[in-house]
Amino acid sequence: MGRTAKPWFYRQTGWWMAWIDGRKEKLAKGKANRKAAEIKLLELRLQAAKNPVPDSPDQTVASVIETYQSLNKKRLAASTWAVRTPYLQSFAEAHGWRLIADCKPLHMEEWLDEHPEWASDWTKSGAARNVQVAFNWAWKQRLIPENPFRGVSRPVGDPRRDITPAEFKAILRGTRSHGRKRPTPGHWVRKILIFLWYTGCRPSEATRLKWKNINFAQQVIVLTEHKTARTQRVRKPRIIPLDPRVVRLLQSLPKRSDYVFLNHRGTPWNKNSLSLRVNRARQVVGVSDEAKLYGTRHAFGTRAVLQGVDIKTVSELMGHTTTRTAEHYVHLAGKHPHLAAAMLQVNSPRRGA
Repeated sequence: MGRTAKPWFYRQTGWWMAWIDGRKEKLAKGKANRKAAEIKLLELRLQAAKNPVPDSPDQTVASVIETYQSLNKKRLAASTWAVRTPYLQSFAEAHGWRLIADCKPLHMEEWLDEHPEWASDWTKSGAARNVQVAFNWAWKQRLIPENPFRGVSRPVGDPRRDITPAEFKAILRGTRSHGRKRPTPGHWVRKILIFLWYTGCRPSEATRLKWKNINFAQQVIVLTEHKTARTQRVRKPRIIPLDPRVVRLLQSLPKRSDYVFLNHRGTPWNKNSLSLRVNRARQVVGVSDEAKLYGTRHAFGTRAVLQGVDIKTVSELMGHTTTRTAEHYVHLAGKHPHLAAAMLQVNSPRRGA
């Protein structure tokens, strides 16, 4: 017979924790709140006991989410899993023990409104979309008769735009610390930002890049694990050709770890810490808040189209499985000179016609 779960204090985060069904659950914050943690643990155990098995006709919100997570964790990219899990857990905490038959779109609307920290329409739309995935999957698997939250969405607002060359140069200036001879924290920020600008890589690809992925002889990066690998019918590596400027940049970096890009502490970057650095540099030089870290990737796609690269090749360079995604990234709204030049090219008379 297995041992009964007991709360234990995790000093690093300041939370009382417990193992429930193979997962670590947060109970209460603060070392003095052991009693509250024990009460929370009892509630979770009672709720878990009520949770139906996957074949039961009386599914709950929690049972659908748990089944989705248990069967899809290995099928999803780690980055996708990391983004989706907090939203699913939050929704399960709000409506987990509600029967699917009793669920209404209103319940998801209420959940979205209960999170004022999700300030932008983009964030709220992403939250709804990540939860919808689990219930659409359950419907396709015939675990539930229908998705009770179908149709709930939020306007995504204006699409994230590309960073202009002028904004990018200004952000690089904002990372500088003048009058210091030793490499500053901003020195290491600039290295990875320049890499992103000239490769069009996803920030997560750059932060996880290892030296073993780089083939200097052929001047390419080969990623066997990448975002779209699990969605391909035939898995193939993502090949990133390297501009000579990027080759020189990589060759100038010291090999302080298995990872290529490290911060001033000598540890690998992550997307959040890098975004924070970009935000700080942006504030220093007065660049618009719309200039986000991911805008370097949008800028790469836009430059490719403006330089006449066909959409199929753009998709390959950016690591997309279809041209549809590339069309989404490469938004040409407002690029009037490019469109005007294209119109002239279409209507120019051919020689000998």
